[in-house]
Amino acid sequence: MLAVRWITVGLCTLVGALACSANQADADRNAYRAAVSYWAMQHNFLDRGSGVYREESGGGRTARAWPYSQALAATLAMTRVPKRGRLYVRDAARRVSGLAGYLRTDGAFASVMGPKGEIYYDDNEWIALELLRWYDLHSAPQALAGAKRLFGLVVSAWDSDVTHACPGGVFWTTAHGNSDRNTVTTATGALLGLELYARTHDSSQLAWARRMLGWVTTCMLAPNGLLWDHVGLDGVRDETHWSYNQGTAIGANVLLYRLTGDEGALERAEALADSSLAYFDRTPGGREPAFFLAIWFRNLLALESVDGDARYREALQEYANAVWDRLRDDSTGLFRFDRSRSARLLEQAAMVQIYAALAAPRPCGVRNLRDDGDVALDVPRAVACGEDLAIVL
Repeated sequence: MLAVRWITVGLCTLVGALACSANQADADRNAYRAAVSYWAMQHNFLDRGSGVYREESGGGRTARAWPYSQALAATLAMTRVPKRGRLYVRDAARRVSGLAGYLRTDGAFASVMGPKGEIYYDDNEWIALELLRWYDLHSAPQALAGAKRLFGLVVSAWDSDVTHACPGGVFWTTAHGNSDRNTVTTATGALLGLELYARTHDSSQLAWARRMLGWVTTCMLAPNGLLWDHVGLDGVRDETHWSYNQGTAIGANVLLYRLTGDEGALERAEALADSSLAYFDRTPGGREPAFFLAIWFRNLLALESVDGDARYREALQEYANAVWDRLRDDSTGLFRFDRSRSARLLEQAAMVQIYAALAAPRPCGVRNLRDDGDVALDVPRAVACGEDLAIVL
């Protein structure tokens, strides 16, 4: 019979853990920056009457599902900011309700508002991950059910034709003329499966996550240790490296390690982190978009919660400071990554997520959350110092 033993991480220490005290001044500054950046996002992009976001400041088209999902992620990130989080729960509820505007009759989310848009599987994965965060915050069973349904959608997009070059992988979209299988859809699908498994203990979700990560490693890992972007049915690859592809694969491997004790998964996550830290130019306004970097950084922080490597947080704080100092318009609170165009919702939401992540309680560094080879810690989220841990023994 399983027993649950509770322990308290009172002094930010655990056997094998690193000290994890955060600089309070930095946390307070990041919390302030998150709050004012969020205000600017709402004030400049949201039509409060309809609850619809615009993609650009000053007007423009209604936000597609991808920018909307990142505004939702920013709102839910604000609910985790110490001392302020409860102020954003009502907004989060509104944004979750607003997803209905993108819902198709078949239960998938369309890429644009309305019931007939094409399906992009990564859009559905981003939404599902935020539904799980809403489930954790609000104990909303319909959110968990929605995430399960969307994971089923992702699984249905798995390439099962063994005659294809590098068979397997999750297709990117149902749009006509595109048959790419992408790192982002497959690695993020694995992350979603593992996040679900942490809450449901459904072994099929774990099995699919392992299968997806296996395909990413086999078919998309470049000789330089980074992941390529996508591959066609003929085996021709787009060999571009994007930070968010590395990020979701890092996050999935970290969670696989946390849930199963798979040391190889942790090694893969750390290798990807090392390679990507060395490769990506983090100059504000540079080639790598803020909305890709935000995803990469938040998964690096997930890795920090396990291995305690301070480089990840230091790189994030350096980037966050530079963007604030160089690219923020003090009169509007908006971040202008390209002065030749309007500010974009995707970029503003990314910076809200970054500052909120830096303001959130710093999790204690625990390399292995398993008691032995057969026992795993049941943790759907990172553990902050001073919290109780439920260890299944």
